[in-house]
Amino acid sequence: MSVQEGGVREVADGVTGGRAEVADRDASAHEEPSRGNGVIGDAGFVSVWRHSVSGITALLRRGEGWLLDAKHALYGLAVTRILLGITILGTTLGEFTTRDYTYGVGGAWTGQIAEPQSDFIAMWPFSVTRELANTPAGLLAVFAILLLLGVLFTVGYRTRLVMIPLFVVWVGFLGLCTYVQNQSDNLTRIAFIALAFCGLSDHWSLDARRGKRFARRDGNVLLRLWRGLPVLPSWLSVLAHNLGIVVLGAQICFVYSAGGLFKAGGEPWQDGTAVYAPLQTAQFGTWPILSDIATAWGPAVGMATIGTVVIQSAFPLLLLRRGTRILALMVIMGFHVAIGVMMGLPWFSLAMIALDAIFVRDRSWRGFARRAETLWRRVVSDARREPLVPEDDRG
Repeated sequence: MSVQEGGVREVADGVTGGRAEVADRDASAHEEPSRGNGVIGDAGFVSVWRHSVSGITALLRRGEGWLLDAKHALYGLAVTRILLGITILGTTLGEFTTRDYTYGVGGAWTGQIAEPQSDFIAMWPFSVTRELANTPAGLLAVFAILLLLGVLFTVGYRTRLVMIPLFVVWVGFLGLCTYVQNQSDNLTRIAFIALAFCGLSDHWSLDARRGKRFARRDGNVLLRLWRGLPVLPSWLSVLAHNLGIVVLGAQICFVYSAGGLFKAGGEPWQDGTAVYAPLQTAQFGTWPILSDIATAWGPAVGMATIGTVVIQSAFPLLLLRRGTRILALMVIMGFHVAIGVMMGLPWFSLAMIALDAIFVRDRSWRGFARRAETLWRRVVSDARREPLVPEDDRG
């Protein structure tokens, strides 16, 4: 082969190779957009998967830390205990003078003595309350036991031991006459079960004072339980406490959300007049003049009606952020205060406010306590200060 032929062949091979490279680039250019038209590439899928797993793992670790690291809402539960105790005492004292007619032999006209309408009253041990209340003396004993246990529960004396008989007698008492019950009674029955696992008396109680005094002393299980000292491993006690809060909080959210959605289906709530009607009735219009003042301005009635539906329906979501949580709790507690004062249902409102207290941070409750203590000391100091004698009256 001559040099000229070799040169021609090299040029031909170069041209052919160049065309092949151009063809390869064109093919790759057509392939890459086709890959981009898919939902996600292999590398992108792996990245999304890793981020998802990382986020879920972080969320699980945060939830595990919340459940096991420390007890939550201790001050809020102390407020819950105190207000629920006051609710029990107020209900018992309020019904004391009419006890025979409402719950005793004088209430035979209701038919609930022979055939109770409550399923709880037929169950042991709640049925013991019914058997005891069949006589005037026995009914008086039921009221006396409720008052005693209510006082002990309110001040936090042997709280875990007192809760057991208090729950039994209280549920049995509520089942004696369902005509005088309200929705808070149903919720308190459920709440007592969850609260049995929580540290209700860790603060603002006689148990807390006793626990500090015997903190360094040892003893058997019964002695430690009697002294209000922990008898379970720390991690188990913390877990039971926090799970009790979760159950109670979920139940409260269910009540508010279900109530809000149920209201939303009613015509009076849709047209903004639902707040007006009950305040103008003889049964719930406890303060007629106050009811007239509160319902005098139509737009305020409409805003209160629609606002109640919105806040109740969205209550679980509003708890997720601090700002919206404060707004929701202020509206809900104001709503219950208005019900208690204007509709004559103080113990229903107080029981609901007591359960809402767990959503307020411990730091906030401690701040309230410091301000109240400062105010109390100032009042006591001013009361003990000797009155100033005018100069003209001095001898």
